[in-house]
This record gives sequence, structure tokens and C-alpha cells, in this order.
Amino acid sequence: MEDHTQWNHRSDQSSSEPNANPKNNLSATGPYEANEENEPLTPYLYRWSYADQVAFDSAAKAKKKRSGVAVYAVIMTAVFSACLLLLVGVLVWYQSDSYVPPVTELDQPLTTKEVADLVKPSTVLIYSSSATGTKYGTGFFITANGYIATNYHVIEDGTSYSVELYSGKTLTAELVGGVETDDLAVLKVAGTHYPAVTVGDSSKLAVGDVAIAIGHPSGTDGAWTTTQGIISALNRTVTVEEADYFEEISMIQTDAPVNPGNSGGPLCNQYGEVIGIVTRKMTDYEGIGLALPINSAMETLNAIINGTVDSLDSSVSNVRPKLGISVYDIQKGDVYTIGGSQYTAGHTGIIVADVNKNGCAYGILKPADIIFKLDGVTVSAFTEMQNLLYQYKVGDVITLTVWRDGQAVTLEITLSAS
Repeated sequence: MEDHTQWNHRSDQSSSEPNANPKNNLSATGPYEANEENEPLTPYLYRWSYADQVAFDSAAKAKKKRSGVAVYAVIMTAVFSACLLLLVGVLVWYQSDSYVPPVTELDQPLTTKEVADLVKPSTVLIYSSSATGTKYGTGFFITANGYIATNYHVIEDGTSYSVELYSGKTLTAELVGGVETDDLAVLKVAGTHYPAVTVGDSSKLAVGDVAIAIGHPSGTDGAWTTTQGIISALNRTVTVEEADYFEEISMIQTDAPVNPGNSGGPLCNQYGEVIGIVTRKMTDYEGIGLALPINSAMETLNAIINGTVDSLDSSVSNVRPKLGISVYDIQKGDVYTIGGSQYTAGHTGIIVADVNKNGCAYGILKPADIIFKLDGVTVSAFTEMQNLLYQYKVGDVITLTVWRDGQAVTLEITLSAS
């Protein structure tokens, strides 16, 4: 039990003098009080009381408890305030539209597993639905606020879209836009704090560099598959001819295995940076996958996001001009049939069999016209004319000399992509 009487008596300090100073008279077992006239201190008698002792101890204990609770409350309030400020700061940071995780220069390359662990959370499985069914592909976050890069052919003809995250959660996505000739498109999901990839520099690639592809071959059955290979070739020119356009695309060639479903997915280097967008594979050969270089791809993707596609001078594809006509080679004197009527060719050249109503030559060239000069250069076969057209760009004006109704006619045509 605590001693609150402030006793100081020790057995070796007792006095034998009866008139000793009361301060030293240890028969007075308590403190002393002095009056206003500074008269000698008079002792008051102290008697110990169990009830008083219990009351005193209880009061002291209660005071100590109140003090502890107050200290605890102050500490917890400070901790909570710090956490709240930190949370607000993080939310403000993540809500920035331009947020991309900071690029960290790595001194040492990562293992394939480390690259996969880093990039997989940024990769999504895309479902593109239409009246004819649902097809799938791959995409990846390029911003923390939900913008997703993918191939145009993944979302082509779709009427609704959804994406499955690495966590297993499925979100509805909206199509922001796309550029068909570049085979690039952007989807958007609501929200923020998505794990955007780190974009690398495809201009620094060299043949033999590590290439790691992450995607969804065969859809959900092969979701988040990781394959590894090397950069097999750079600036591989791929010719793409569609009904509406003809183009050449410079691509990265890799032997990292890719398959249908990988389209739109990231091709990464050994530092986990995205250096290409997987686009296709050569079906007639093994081990030839193709990807769009990320530097040129990002120019198109940013133009889609910013709504500046109309002014984009794409560095992804070189769209060749088309006349929009069906032709075949012919020699002077050959007999041919067009529209049920039979004719004899009056000149050697390229005879027009049909004109596409959406093409740039519609209303200018006619069936049965025989083209024999392009800007004054004689052409006697389609391949010769095609090689000459490669020298022109969309928007250029050319002069064609044709044989029509027994005479030479000069025509001007403004070239387009269709």
C-alpha cells in the first residue's frame, strides 16, 4: 500500500530531550502547520483510517486511468489524421488524367517471371460483341484512369465491349475510337487507379534482344499466357491490302509464340517496358510474330484519346493510294468482252473492267478505257502502273492517258486510299 503520510522517521533520529524542537519530536507523527505570527510550528495529530486510504487510492487510480485514456486518444487521433491525409493525397494523384507510373531505371534486367508479375495486372482480356457473336483479344492500360490500347481488328464491327481484369473482375468498356489503317484502337473503362504499363523506347531495340509477350491465346482458356523469345528482325515491311485501302506497315518481328487472342497485347523487353503491340502472326510459317513498334503506336493512340486523328500524320502505316478500279492487261488487237458486248483493243495497256463507286476514279474512268500512260510514262502492264503509283501519296493529283472510243483522252485524278 502506498504511503501518503510523508513519514520520514528513522529509529536513529529519536531525541531524548523532552523540550526538543517539535520538528524533531518524532512522537508527532505527521506534517506541521505554522500560524500567521510565525509562532513555533504546532503538530497536528495523524490517525490512519482504512476508509480514507481506500478512497484516496481509488481517486488516484481513477485519475491515472483518465490520464492514460486521454494520451491514447491523442495518439490515435494523430495517427488517423496522418492516414487520412495520405489517402487524400493518393486519391488526388491517381485522379490525374495524365498519370502514368513513374519510369524506374533498372540497373539489372528482370527475370521472365518478374516481367510477367509486373505486366500481367496491366493486361486485360477484351470481349467484342456484335449481332454475329463475340470475339476476344488483348489490351493493356496506358493510363491509370482507364484508357486501354488494343488492335482495331479486335474491336472491329463490335457493338458492345467488356474487359476482364487480372483480378477476375469484368467491366463494361466504351470505344473511344480507332484508326483502321494503323490497326489501333482505344477503349475506356470508368474509374481510376488502374495499373498502367511503363512505355519503353522501340527505337533502341536490337536484333537478339529479349521479347516477352503477354496475352490471351484461345481466349479465357489461355488467359494471361506468357511467352518468351527474341527480337528476330526490325523494320519488317508488311503489306496489307484491304478492299478500301492498300498499305505498308513497318513492324517488329519476334519468335515469341503468339496466336489469335494475343492481338492487342503488350510485347515487353527484359525490364518490363512495353516496346510493341502484338498484332498478327504469319500463319504459313512457324515462329514469326509481328508487333507494332510502341513509339509510332503511341502517337496514334494519343491522337485517338485527344481527338486529333484527323490531323494525324501516321508513322505506323504508309497508306498507298488506290484508283479503285478492276483491271487486266491487254494487247492491241485483242478481243475482249465487257457488259455483254465484244470489243477489239485499239491500244496496248491496262483495260478497265469495273470502277468502284467509292473509289477516287469513279465518274472519271469508264469500263473499257485502256490506260497506257501515267503522268506521261508509258505503261503496258498493271505491275508497271502499280510501281509508279507507289511513288505517290494520298492527295496527289495524277494524269492518266487512256484510249477511249478510238482516241486518246487525258484525265486528272486526285488519289485517295480507296
